[in-house]
Amino acid sequence: MDILINKTVIANKLDLVGVIMESIYIDVPRDLTSYEFYNNLLIQREKKNVAEEQDIILDFSRTYRIEPLVVPNMLCFGYEFRKKYGNVAKIYIPDISYSGELKNYMNEIGFIKYAERFGLFEFITSPYGGLQGEKIDPICGTLYFDTQNSIDEINRGVEYCITPFAEQYLSKFESMHKCNDGIYYKNEITEFLTEMIINCRTHAKSFSFTTLHAKYSANKIYIAVSDFGCGFYNTIGLSEKCKDEVAAILAGVYRRKDSKVYGLYNVIRRVLEYDGKVRIHSNNVQIIFTPRILKSFLNEKLFDDNGFETYNVKRNLPFEGVHIEIELPLERGK
Repeated sequence: MDILINKTVIANKLDLVGVIMESIYIDVPRDLTSYEFYNNLLIQREKKNVAEEQDIILDFSRTYRIEPLVVPNMLCFGYEFRKKYGNVAKIYIPDISYSGELKNYMNEIGFIKYAERFGLFEFITSPYGGLQGEKIDPICGTLYFDTQNSIDEINRGVEYCITPFAEQYLSKFESMHKCNDGIYYKNEITEFLTEMIINCRTHAKSFSFTTLHAKYSANKIYIAVSDFGCGFYNTIGLSEKCKDEVAAILAGVYRRKDSKVYGLYNVIRRVLEYDGKVRIHSNNVQIIFTPRILKSFLNEKLFDDNGFETYNVKRNLPFEGVHIEIELPLERGK
C-alpha cells in the first residue's frame, strides 16, 4: 500500500497520473551503500526490462543516507540510463523532515551539481528545499574530468583539489624521494589517483568522477573513482590474453608490482596494511581486497585462498566501466 501511495504522489508531481504504470520505478534502499548499489539497484535495473524512452524514476522515499563511495557510481548510473535508453532518469526525494539531511549531503558532496550540470538526472522535487545538517569539510567533495582535459589540466586539478585532502587526511601515505635538487615528498594516493584519472581519459576514452570524504561520524576515509569506459578486459585483458574479467583485473593490479611507478598493487598493499579495503569493479565483476587476504595477495596466490572466490569475487554485476573504491580507518588528528 505504501509503495502504491508513493507512486501516486510521484505521478501527481509529474502530472503523469494517466500513465503511472508505464513508468519504471527503482526503489532506493534506506541506506544506499556500495553493497546496496551493486546488489540491489543494479539487480532492480536488470529485472525491470527498461524500454527505450521509458520514464525511469529512482524513488528515495525510504532513503536516509547515501555513502560517499556510491556518489561517482550514481552519476555514471544516470549517464548509463541516458545513453542506453535515450531518457534522463528522474529522482524523487519527498519533502519530509528526514530527507533534509539527505538532500543537504547530496549537495555538499557535489552530486546535485554534476547531476544538473550534465543532465544526468532530473529532480521531481527541488533538491534545495528544506536542507538540514552540517556542512562537510570543504576539501572533501567530488571532481569531474573529461576526455578534453589535457594532462596538465588534470595535474593542476589534482594539485588544487586532491592534494589538500591528502595532506590533511592521508599523510601516512607520504614517501620521501631524492632528485638532483634534493629531497621531496610524494603522496602515494595522490599519485595513484592522478594516474587513474589520466588512464580514464587516455585508455578508457571516458570521463571520470572522483569523490573524497573523510567522515568523522563513521571514522572512515572514503575515496572512489568511476568511469564509463571499456573496462580491464577490453584493454589490459586483450593484450595479456586474459581468460576473463577477473583475470584482467588481477593482471592490471600486478603489472606494476615491481615498478617504481605507483600503481594499483602498491595502493592495495598499503591500504590493506592499514586495515582498509579496496574494491575494484570492471564491467560485470567486482573483486574485494580485504586485510584477510593480504598474505595471499602479496604472494600472488589469491586463488589458493579457500574463501577468495566465494567471498572476494562477485560476478554478474553488469555496469560498464571501471569503478574503484578505497575505504580506510580515519585516525583522529591526522
